[in-house]
Amino acid sequence: MIVRHHTDGWKIISHYTHGLLAGKFAYQLNQELRHTHWVETLAAITDHDDYMVDFDATNYLTNVGTPRDFMMEGGYEKDAIAHAKKLYKESKQKSGWIVLLIARHLQFLYGNDTNKEMKHFLAEIYEKSKVQRKLYGINKKIEDDLYYILLFCDRLSLIICGEEVPKTGRKLEINTSIEDKTYHINRNEDGTFLVTPWIFEADCFEVDFEYKIVNQVNFESNKELEDVLELTAVHLQKVTFRNSK
Repeated sequence: MIVRHHTDGWKIISHYTHGLLAGKFAYQLNQELRHTHWVETLAAITDHDDYMVDFDATNYLTNVGTPRDFMMEGGYEKDAIAHAKKLYKESKQKSGWIVLLIARHLQFLYGNDTNKEMKHFLAEIYEKSKVQRKLYGINKKIEDDLYYILLFCDRLSLIICGEEVPKTGRKLEINTSIEDKTYHINRNEDGTFLVTPWIFEADCFEVDFEYKIVNQVNFESNKELEDVLELTAVHLQKVTFRNSK
């Protein structure tokens, strides 16, 4: 979950929602970046953080009972191998192309994990990626290019969901990814967002994503948080991106 302070309590965004927003950004990219099997690439981007939410297995509360943001220590790390295996297994049901990109993302997320089971799993899927590239007739360079698109859209989505863009107009680095360029984001004077260099097909577009506002400050258990979230109304946030040229 992505958790932010709100005047009425907590603003909570699911990782599934974050993944969908990443897919929406990919959909807006320049046509020239769209490789064959673009639908599968979009699916991989949309699915890349699925299965991160499991109230029965993961602690989503801090020590004082407040909702835990995914970037905070504790509660997520111990579930890494279960998440990795679940995401990889489910992706296999769709397409080897999707699995190829998901495997790259798992390497990115957990490549420094010292857990022996994780290291063995990552080594195994690394070898399988060679077979998947051969199946689709692509080389490592094409895989890299596609994964950099996922990486860009993932980070941009997290920045928007996490409300990280300064309101002063100052630029925030997104990452160095697509075509080996470094991308930044800032707000235009009208409140819209600008990404430089501009990498989208249209000079202006709007995307939206869902979130919930939880009024309760803290919780006794995961189950209580889960039940409250289930009953909490859904809100829709719209954001506009505009090229200032």
